[in-house]
Amino acid sequence: MSDAICQKCGTAMQGGTYCPRCGSLFGRQRPLDRRPAGGPGDRAAAGAGPTNAPAGSLLRRVYRVGRLVVAAALGTALVLILWTASPPRVAADAQAPQRLERKMERFQAETRLGLSPRLRLDESEVNSWMRSNLDLADRRASKAKATSGGAPPGADLASPTGLSAEEVQSNVRDIQVHMQGDRMTAYVLFDLYGKDLSLTLEGRLSVEGGYLRLSPTRMMLGSLPIPQATVERAVGSLFDSPQNRERFRLPPNVRDLRVENGQLVVALR
Repeated sequence: MSDAICQKCGTAMQGGTYCPRCGSLFGRQRPLDRRPAGGPGDRAAAGAGPTNAPAGSLLRRVYRVGRLVVAAALGTALVLILWTASPPRVAADAQAPQRLERKMERFQAETRLGLSPRLRLDESEVNSWMRSNLDLADRRASKAKATSGGAPPGADLASPTGLSAEEVQSNVRDIQVHMQGDRMTAYVLFDLYGKDLSLTLEGRLSVEGGYLRLSPTRMMLGSLPIPQATVERAVGSLFDSPQNRERFRLPPNVRDLRVENGQLVVALR
């Protein structure tokens, strides 16, 4: 019981039950640990306690995991973009071209008489009109190239991407329009560097200040859904950019253009 120090007053205790100075009971005192610091006991006690991993190794692990997650996300997005979406189911009618021609003739006749007719086109008639105009643009571009040996005049202004009208028309493989309720869905299949890609755009048509507008509700590039905020910015820049704005100007006598009950309705003033 020697070689102890009273923890209350610090007096060295040479034996006995009580501290000779303060009278504290020796049995309640802990013996002084005189083992040298850094000995085997200290190292064992230190090894038994919790150890903290270095901050550098933790950051490296986070970086590796983050890099794998980003690579997986980019790979998935690329696969979805290259995976063309299925075209919408559109109504097909062999009599649509003839019916469209009669409607257009009657519409133009009523317009010349000073009336305010309303032109209503169903889904099959709209798709017939789209295909005929696309084929006509292809023939005009091919004829202009054959006669002049180059792109037609003003072709560099035909596309905001810098492509000529001939290049744009040759890249488009298919256009289909589906109308339901007050919404129109346009499906475009085009060629990009030898690979077919699809673009699906859904929205509501309207007229604002004599210009055609589109309020987008959904957009997909291939099978990849595009966030709504990105779609609105992209469509807004398309319709509001100076080089494209005048292309969406409607004739002065067109009062409204919208989709109603699955039909395209054009109303004159």
